[in-house]
Amino acid sequence: MIRSRVVSLVGGLWNRLGKATGRNGLLTELKNHWMEVVYIIGIVLMTSGIVSAIIQPVNFGYTIFPSTTAQSGTETAVDALAVIIGSAGIYMSYLSGRQTTKPRMVNFFLVLGLLLIAISVYIGYYVLTQK
Repeated sequence: MIRSRVVSLVGGLWNRLGKATGRNGLLTELKNHWMEVVYIIGIVLMTSGIVSAIIQPVNFGYTIFPSTTAQSGTETAVDALAVIIGSAGIYMSYLSGRQTTKPRMVNFFLVLGLLLIAISVYIGYYVLTQK
């Protein structure tokens, strides 16, 4: 019952946005796959620790709260950024194996993917050492 209400509400919103923006583009893809987008956002938020930040709120003066028992909202945002960057790096590395038309693009996607993964690991390690 709740899902049908949400689907009808979101469907009406997408119909209004679709009329305003046309038939092609990112909004059309989001309209067709909105449930997957909601799931991905939920997974990223859960992985970054949104529940811990909500249950045990701390002072927002800390970017990274120096305790392992609690987490600030900005630390949650930093963790979410690290998860998104790492996921983009994994996807770029995946694309390097699928790219068969241009051999130079294989190296570009692989190096870019590994660089994004390294940045994500660095951010995660930095947060870990600050705690």
